[in-house]
Amino acid sequence: MKRIAVLLSNRGTGSNLAAILSAIDKGEIKNGKVVVVVSDKEDAYGLIRAKKRKIQTEVLDLRDFLRRGKSRLEYDEALGKLLKEKYQVDLVVLAGWMLILSRNFIKYFPNRTINLHPGLLPDGAAKYIKLSGGIKIKAIRGLVTDEAVQFAIDHGYPITGSTVHFITEKVDQGPVILRSKVKILKGDTVESLYERMKKEEHKVLPESVALFCEGRLKVKRGRVIIK
Repeated sequence: MKRIAVLLSNRGTGSNLAAILSAIDKGEIKNGKVVVVVSDKEDAYGLIRAKKRKIQTEVLDLRDFLRRGKSRLEYDEALGKLLKEKYQVDLVVLAGWMLILSRNFIKYFPNRTINLHPGLLPDGAAKYIKLSGGIKIKAIRGLVTDEAVQFAIDHGYPITGSTVHFITEKVDQGPVILRSKVKILKGDTVESLYERMKKEEHKVLPESVALFCEGRLKVKRGRVIIK
């Protein structure tokens, strides 16, 4: 049984956590269990979802950490140690986590931390991703939530979507596991488009977790191979 930690912030409602838990309940994730939910904000609604399911929760507030004279790298180190030593975590899922994690964290979970990004990403550092029909669009990197969705609308993209990928020290350049794609409709707002995107995220994120828990993901030369 793979032990899973879900990390989230307070911008959303924890719906991706709910999607993972639902997939476990339904047997779609057969060999995984969420053992802890962590947030950097004590008012994150995902913590309430976890407590209702009697899942352990942790709050690691970066501001409080810095006020005590600790550095950002020490914060990442403490987070990595917490998950590794206290919870013996096998997989870390970033589902609305707003902080970029450094090598001090990644060293504890290499190719075992997956992120859900609200934009279409290629593998590695490529600037563009090719869609069906040969259309190329610029990868949406360095933007989060509403900003990433707005970028796709502002640039007239025909399609956007979300990417599940392993994190590396290079932000938004890790090996891609799965993508979901959503057509952008005339008159779409951030709210209307993101609502459709999230419906697809609630499929692709649990599917990625399931593949990991089944031992079907292998990273070779910066790309994910699904066995």
